[in-house]
Amino acid sequence: MDNYDRQLLSLKDDELERFVRDWVERNNSSYVECSRFSGSGDMGRDIVGFLSSSRHEGEWHNYQCKQYGKTLPTEDGIREIGKLLYYSYMGNFTVPTKYFFVAPRGINRNLEKLIFNPSAFREKLISDWDKYCGVGKIVENHHIPLDIGLKDFIESFDFSRITRIALDDILNDPFVKPVLTKWFGADPGPAPKGVVPAEIQTSELPYIDQLIDAYKDHSGKDFASYLDIELHPKYGPHLARQRERFHDAEAFKRFYRDNTEEGIITVFEDDIYHGVADICDAGHQDKLECVNAVMAQAAKISISGLLAPHTRIPVKQGVCHHFATEGRLRWRR
Repeated sequence: MDNYDRQLLSLKDDELERFVRDWVERNNSSYVECSRFSGSGDMGRDIVGFLSSSRHEGEWHNYQCKQYGKTLPTEDGIREIGKLLYYSYMGNFTVPTKYFFVAPRGINRNLEKLIFNPSAFREKLISDWDKYCGVGKIVENHHIPLDIGLKDFIESFDFSRITRIALDDILNDPFVKPVLTKWFGADPGPAPKGVVPAEIQTSELPYIDQLIDAYKDHSGKDFASYLDIELHPKYGPHLARQRERFHDAEAFKRFYRDNTEEGIITVFEDDIYHGVADICDAGHQDKLECVNAVMAQAAKISISGLLAPHTRIPVKQGVCHHFATEGRLRWRR
């Protein structure tokens, strides 16, 4: 995906952790909370996704981030597992139901072999405990012996819960787009066009009711419902255009809410609103003239920033009907 692999590899340790937290929050809606633990007191945790309000007393996932200049060494991977199991054994938290090594440059082949052979991983940690988790390896200047209780605890742990996440796994995940946008200014691409349902939806009634009122004001005639408008030779095509604009704007907003960071759409809408509000409030011969003046003004507004290349005229116009639906704009004489 473009050169985002290089940019991700250039992140510092703490930046990678924050990037992964942003990504984890996006790609797993099962988490009730995501927390970052960093520094000397992390107890083997970096990014934690809690699956319940019980947090560390319930089920949780651990994302251990390792931004090395080379593949993650075997000894570092084993030590991290030993550290986390030790602190879990000491009662600081339950064992995670999943454990992910997030290593953009990959992991050592021997460590990968252990991950894919869970029983061998368990045996390696136990047999070489002093080598990987001995004096100063888990607690500075402190020896943690593998006593019977800790050994039994490690033996009971399901090592198949451990896996690794590679650079491609992150970059190919569909939920990473808004994170790449936030961190590296990635272009999320164009939004799909809106699909106009044959039947008018309940969600459309607020702005359509206002349009019916505008057609009445313009013509001096009464219309019982939008069904009368649809058959009208002049107002029918006009209404069809407004519906197309409304649904284009809806598809646009939905796409960029999903694929950009929070707040991008709010800024976009505010720009449109301030670009048309004065026109809407100005004097008009009738309400339909107000609608058309606002549509013309919306078409002229220049959008800046990330969404600029993808903001089509019908989208800018359709957002005004969203404002009418929300009561933010009202067509007036």
